[in-house]
Amino acid sequence: MRQALYLCAACVLGLFVGLAAWQRGAATFIRGAPSHALSNPEDGGIANGSYTNKYFGLSYRPPQGWIEGEAGADPSDSGYYVLTTLIPDSELDATILVAAQDMFFGSDTRASLSATTHDFQQAVSSIDGMTIDRATTEVKIGGHPFFRVDYSGVGLFRGAISTEIRCHVVSFNLTAREPALLERLAESLNDLSFAAPGLEPSPPPCVKDYAIDDNVLRKVVPVPAEPKFTSIPVRIIVGADGSVKHVHVIRATADQRHNIEEALYQWKLKPYQVGGRPSPIETGLVFKFTSDK
Repeated sequence: MRQALYLCAACVLGLFVGLAAWQRGAATFIRGAPSHALSNPEDGGIANGSYTNKYFGLSYRPPQGWIEGEAGADPSDSGYYVLTTLIPDSELDATILVAAQDMFFGSDTRASLSATTHDFQQAVSSIDGMTIDRATTEVKIGGHPFFRVDYSGVGLFRGAISTEIRCHVVSFNLTAREPALLERLAESLNDLSFAAPGLEPSPPPCVKDYAIDDNVLRKVVPVPAEPKFTSIPVRIIVGADGSVKHVHVIRATADQRHNIEEALYQWKLKPYQVGGRPSPIETGLVFKFTSDK
């Protein structure tokens, strides 16, 4: 059963990736500031019995007796993160997988959270042996809107409960042997906190596709690095003055990452306006090295 539950978690991942690209990366640095000054999605972890993620501004205390499971894969080139896996310390009769998909880089970046969840439900319902036990429903957890869909098959009961934070779909994927246990896991999410001490305060708004040529006043092209022809997703925080304050290369080799960081910290963009005033923002862009020039 241990193997089956882990396999189930992998199935959930495959479904999300295949359907809507709900898909730990390397360290980043900030010029003029220590590297830990701003966080990245993969920087969360278990401390004092709770999973805390400063980037997403959330803290979750799993049921008593639960621990961190096996580490997930590195982020994908479509911006999909396995943030953590949680398992009971005794009998492995359930799992919780917390994941995030960057909405800047998924296969359908225009889809809303509601539409993506409904599409996921439709995909699950088309799989032989799978049954939808609870159709997509909007619920409130910690004051935030979530969408929940429950389904079952091959003797296991599952729930996918997702919300949008910083232009990411953050999902809690629950798997249990019994429906009552699944419901207890879902109820444990009521302890989610979005204002716990130490979390990153007031992140900048996320703006898709802002780093286009029309908005870039000074551009430095990164020095190419192998391998070529791979897509490299990058998130940046742009200050109110248009300078790049933080770079997060999501998936790349060490050389690619270094060269992209070196280039991007020299960029200058038009300040983004909010209510007629310059404002910092978070945006994304994709690099692909195709030549040595």
